Amino acid sequence: MSRKIAREQAFKILFAIDVGGNTIEEASEPMIDSLNDDQKSFIFREVEGVLNNLSNIDKHINRYSEDWTVGRMASADRNILRLAVYEILYCDDIPVSVSINEAIELAKKYGDEKSYRFINGLLGSIAKDCLPR
Repeated sequence: MSRKIAREQAFKILFAIDVGGNTIEEASEPMIDSLNDDQKSFIFREVEGVLNNLSNIDKHINRYSEDWTVGRMASADRNILRLAVYEILYCDDIPVSVSINEAIELAKKYGDEKSYRFINGLLGSIAKDCLPR
């Protein structure tokens, strides 16, 4: 399983936690048996990283999203953004361009026809303003 697919699994877990009120264990149970230790480690690092830094991540999303708060966003968009913002702010081992590109791909697959443009613009602004030059 590539990191791209693992990231998609992390998104699905975050979505299930956010929308369904599931625990990490409940949300990951359907897929966890088929994964190796490296895959599990990456997925859980992503999910736990988002959840442990949720208030700061949402603060950044709210700051850069004009006329939208995290709570008003579509659930898929919200969780795609949370995952990408986590990577941008906290994962030095993942290039920012990869985080943004993967978020755009997830938005094209799980969001509506405008999601990927919204997500691209918001993540571009966050990356531009929050990272050292």
